[in-house]
Amino acid sequence: KIFSHTQNQVKKLKETFTFIQQLDKNMSNLRTWLARIESELSKPVVYDICDDQEIQKRLAEQQVRERKAPIFHHLGF
Repeated sequence: KIFSHTQNQVKKLKETFTFIQQLDKNMSNLRTWLARIESELSKPVVYDICDDQEIQKRLAEQQVRERKAPIFHHLGF
């Protein structure tokens, strides 16, 4: 009985360890993604011209970026 209990504990520890490793990998990917997004957002927005057509173009570009960002989909944005 003690051996069985010990085996169950070892199994749970291995599962927990695997989960933590995956979590660490996911967090690393998220940090990389966040750094890239922060870098992109820190760049100043420069307009050569400012008319309705340019505004619509920039809006469309932003919407494409948001659709491509997996975190937005995951969080429901």
